[in-house]
Amino acid sequence: MCFTCKAFTDKEKYKDASRNTKSNIYDFISQGNKIAIAVDCENVDVLKLYSTLKNLNQNEIAKVEKILLYDDVHTSIAWDWINKFTSIPVEHIETERIINRKSLVDIKMAVGICKNIYENEIDSFIIFSSDSDFWGLISSLPNIKFLVMYEREKCSQTIIDKMIEHSIVHCPIDDFCSGNISDFKKTILIDLLQQSIDNVLSLNANTLLNNICEKAQIEINDKEKNKFYDKYIKTLSLEIDTNGIFKIKIAN
Repeated sequence: MCFTCKAFTDKEKYKDASRNTKSNIYDFISQGNKIAIAVDCENVDVLKLYSTLKNLNQNEIAKVEKILLYDDVHTSIAWDWINKFTSIPVEHIETERIINRKSLVDIKMAVGICKNIYENEIDSFIIFSSDSDFWGLISSLPNIKFLVMYEREKCSQTIIDKMIEHSIVHCPIDDFCSGNISDFKKTILIDLLQQSIDNVLSLNANTLLNNICEKAQIEINDKEKNKFYDKYIKTLSLEIDTNGIFKIKIAN
């Protein structure tokens, strides 16, 4: 059976995607001249995308020229960190909404793919999406090679049958091991924690001491100021009560 006619039919849940699945992905990449990844961020779990990219051999996927993230302003900000965990250049295209209830990500991604075909001569796309709307795009571009990577729960069997019928290479990303996502999660959470702390504790320590001295309306020389600073301000510590309420504690 030729590669281009082969569909991924493995239904079992493995610790990681099978060797055959990965081999087919590598074959798809090797057969393309210019390859790009296009991601529908509204219809893809960012953690599953990360797991997929991390579980693929980096030398094998190095031929991919870029990752195009098509995103809505209301989706997870975790997408902002993908570029820090891959050597493939990432373009993050965020789409504003004209009507609040209507996302424009699908049309933006379809237009972006066409633009990359005609302006950048991309001839092979790995599409991460479970949205049936992209079948219209795929079926309208018979000269472009597509590999569709989807989530089982989000993708209808009708679309899978269509891909099999038209020999569109496809595979679920659910099979890729998610045991490697802890660093990705931790980086996002720590960065957001730091941002939140910076927003709350924006007061400068020197400004704090000067404000205290002004309010006290007592004379204090530089030596006394420095001593107070070292003993009481530099040693401030954070406590959290049983209800999760933060309190800054002054040392005795």
